Amino acid sequence: MNVFLLSIFIVTVLSQGLDFSKFRQHDYRLTVERADILSYDKKYMNYAKVIPFKCNRTNVAVNGTFNFKINVGSELVVMVQFYKFASNEYRLFPVRFQDKFCKFFKENVAGVQRLLNCGNFVECLLVVNTNITLCNFIPDDSKFPPLIPSGSFRINLHALYSNNELFVLEVYAKITRPEVK
Repeated sequence: MNVFLLSIFIVTVLSQGLDFSKFRQHDYRLTVERADILSYDKKYMNYAKVIPFKCNRTNVAVNGTFNFKINVGSELVVMVQFYKFASNEYRLFPVRFQDKFCKFFKENVAGVQRLLNCGNFVECLLVVNTNITLCNFIPDDSKFPPLIPSGSFRINLHALYSNNELFVLEVYAKITRPEVK
């Protein structure tokens, strides 16, 4: 029943357009378990690499390097799709949103402005034949969509440019809630 109500809520929100600045929650904790580049198109990218590592007992941080063969500029679109682990497999979960990466960056969705803390990423403009390095990135779970249930999730981030899929980043994460005493 809760999943049904959640899916109706999400469909309603998606049909009215998302205001990413309202992605605020303090209900759950998102812990990244691992991340990897599932695929990248060698026609449009020289390479894409993501390396997760355990930075302390509870958090997994991500280092990454990207190099584009084309001048993406500020036209990179990111589509985010959630899958929930249920019945021994990851099944489609009704959370999906997409927009230009620059808007995600401006609105600080999932704490992407933390990309500025380390590496050579300086703004959302992505240019040709330049190594873009990210280091020690940990998503900010307070800036994720609210009302997501506890459990294990796979989150696929598809990077798109002019209807071409540049790369797919696959992140496995766990959502937990604090115990109430």
